[in-house]
Amino acid sequence: MSNLCQNTLNSASPDAPQAAPPEHPSAVNDTFFRKEVAQAHASQWMGAIRLAQPMSVRIVACVALAIALCVLAYIFFGTVTRKARVTGMTLPAGGSLTISAMNPGILTRSFVTEGQTVIAGQALFEVSTERQGSSGEISMLVAQQLTIQKNTLASERRTRMAQHRDKSSAIDERLLNVNAETRELEQEIALAQRRLELARSSLAKYETLQGSGFVSAAQTQQKQEELIDLGSRVSTLTRAKLQLQASRLNLAAERSASVGELDNTMSQLQRSEASIDKEIAENHSRKTSLILAPQAGVVATITYRSGQAVAAAQSLAVLIPQANGKEHGEPLEVQLYAPSRMMGFVAAGQTVLIRYQAYPYQKFGLHRGRIVDISKVPFAPNDLPPHLASTILSHAQQSAPGGNSSEALFRIRVQLSRQSVDVYGVAQPLRAGMTLEADIVQDRRRIWEWIAAPLLAAAQR
Repeated sequence: MSNLCQNTLNSASPDAPQAAPPEHPSAVNDTFFRKEVAQAHASQWMGAIRLAQPMSVRIVACVALAIALCVLAYIFFGTVTRKARVTGMTLPAGGSLTISAMNPGILTRSFVTEGQTVIAGQALFEVSTERQGSSGEISMLVAQQLTIQKNTLASERRTRMAQHRDKSSAIDERLLNVNAETRELEQEIALAQRRLELARSSLAKYETLQGSGFVSAAQTQQKQEELIDLGSRVSTLTRAKLQLQASRLNLAAERSASVGELDNTMSQLQRSEASIDKEIAENHSRKTSLILAPQAGVVATITYRSGQAVAAAQSLAVLIPQANGKEHGEPLEVQLYAPSRMMGFVAAGQTVLIRYQAYPYQKFGLHRGRIVDISKVPFAPNDLPPHLASTILSHAQQSAPGGNSSEALFRIRVQLSRQSVDVYGVAQPLRAGMTLEADIVQDRRRIWEWIAAPLLAAAQR
């Protein structure tokens, strides 16, 4: 180092005498090497100049390049799916029946439980509609009066029947007498006609004898008078027979009229009794009414319990109609309800990704379905099923905050790929009325197509 400083000072001062260069091993054989070699060896004691770069810069560059390649690959090969998010619920494919109370009252008995299979006409519920008055139960008092009226009609029916029997017996007896008199007259007429023939024959003989002069004209005239009397007798008997025949016809007509009168009377009494029976049934129904199953099916939901008050037309249960040849109800489908602003690209056959609220999709995944039908016209809120309207409207507002409760909704029917959900390895069957959210897969395209779409649209314009 001191030599370096000394050389530096000597070179800085021109007047200073030049110091001898330090001895170098190569100086001994200077004649064997070129000058450049000597100069190179003279500077090696300080080392070569090098620019050191940290290793992390290369790593960052490689990572950035890899990320750029991945982004480009994702843009060219990745896809973007356009979805419409709507809400809905599971319902039987064949629809459901609402079991409602006919009159307001108290639900006294429930004959079925949820999930029970029932047949058509089976009793489901009993509702008491009893009213109380100052004199006691009104329906009981009305029932007593109706019973008295019914007993009175029954007594009148028996009286009219007895009168008809008596009248018919009298007519029949008179007919017997008329028939007997008719037979006697027929015998008398036969005898009178026989005598008339004999008188006519005798008159002819007398006329012959009178011509021969054996009898007088007075005797012949007497025979003529006898013939006339006998003819008059036959005519009288014939008129009497005709009168008896007329009497018999009148009696037969009277008997027929009596039967017709009895039939009319019985018909009036039957109508009166039927009216009273109807009033008795209505009075009993106002006291207690049975609600029957309109057809065979499975009771899905029971909304009221025994002892609760119910209003007229209040839904008591939901009945899922039984499919032909199946023990259980109809298979379930999903019915989605969407406002018109979401219906632009919805079409039958599109795939639907379903998230059941009862089974969080983070654990149990998404479930697939396929659109099979879309309503031609939207449903107004008052056209929705009564037992589903509130649920449908509330979920529709949650999925579309900008909507209102009076907005019409289109119904989208979705066929499920499965009727159950795998819950920790166990297939849990779906139930009717389960609410859900669904994404309708409307379009799928490459990311670069989605990015270039505005440019292509602008170029086409």
